[in-house]
Amino acid sequence: MKDSKDIYRLLNQVEFNIEDYEKKELEDMEKQNLKNNLKKSMKKRFNFKRFGATAAALILTVGILSQTSFGKIVYANAESKIAELSYSIGRALGTEKNIQPYANVVNEVVENNGVGIKLMDVIIDKDELILSTILNTNEPIEGVVFNKTIFIDGKKRETKGASGISGAIDDSNTIFSEIYFIDMEDIELKDDMDIRIVFDALNYFTGESEKKVKGKWEFEFRANGSELMDNTNALPLDYSFNIDNNKYTLEEFRYNPVSQKIYGKIDQKHKGDYDISLRGNDNLGNKVEFGISRMSDKDMVFKYQNIYGDLSDNLTSITLTPYAVKFPEESGRMNNDYKQVGEEFTIYLNR
Repeated sequence: MKDSKDIYRLLNQVEFNIEDYEKKELEDMEKQNLKNNLKKSMKKRFNFKRFGATAAALILTVGILSQTSFGKIVYANAESKIAELSYSIGRALGTEKNIQPYANVVNEVVENNGVGIKLMDVIIDKDELILSTILNTNEPIEGVVFNKTIFIDGKKRETKGASGISGAIDDSNTIFSEIYFIDMEDIELKDDMDIRIVFDALNYFTGESEKKVKGKWEFEFRANGSELMDNTNALPLDYSFNIDNNKYTLEEFRYNPVSQKIYGKIDQKHKGDYDISLRGNDNLGNKVEFGISRMSDKDMVFKYQNIYGDLSDNLTSITLTPYAVKFPEESGRMNNDYKQVGEEFTIYLNR
């Protein structure tokens, strides 16, 4: 597609539910190894990338920037750095579709401990919150991940996992665009919800080093997903494949202008961790690929990866084949030797 191809290929990383696994006491060395692996896992789920073409989605409001005689762009005072920045959430997500009608506009800035966070838009989808933010760190870094707590209608809500896109949008490496995909179950879609999001720490990454910045950046707003729900279609599926005697069953395909997902169940006989990809073509001949965005020992969600462009509004069917590769048992780079693990199947859309 464009620069967003690489972004989306790396975006969807598997998030495992730690409650599904047996708890064991760890020796000191095992604890340190686990800590190091968790850091790597955190960084992996968030693609740290300098925005190229995507940065064109940024709209720099007249007056915030001025051009010097040296051809350098200089920003106004720190308070206005991100207050006057805005951009299209659709362009940041790499889609050419107009998804702004489905966004709940917040457009608020909170500054604490020398760091400014601007919450731009929030999209509410089934089992998912999508947050669009701009961050001013006031110090150069390579990437950042937020620690967050979410309250809906006054109740703290647990999250199943998160993934995201993080990209510096200027040469100073201090201003970042952040897109967060937060997995949450049983989100109300039709009615307005009172939502409170509290960021209480930021994890900065530069090379192999990590730095935690504590503070409190709190946002409160009302939002709903009614318009997106009205434009969502759900199709039942009945397709299964097996890997190492574990049965994977695809049960539903849900699609709307913002996301396209396949939901499934796992009948796990024994532990076997695989990255699974559903690859194929639509009836128009375009390549299509779905990757795992969430997996536990009981269920899984595949999300369309926008590496070949948006799904066409004119397609009537998608034919897919499952491929899988085993995750390395020890830390190291996962190979790309995907093997076919099932027969092809076709999803017929309601057009």
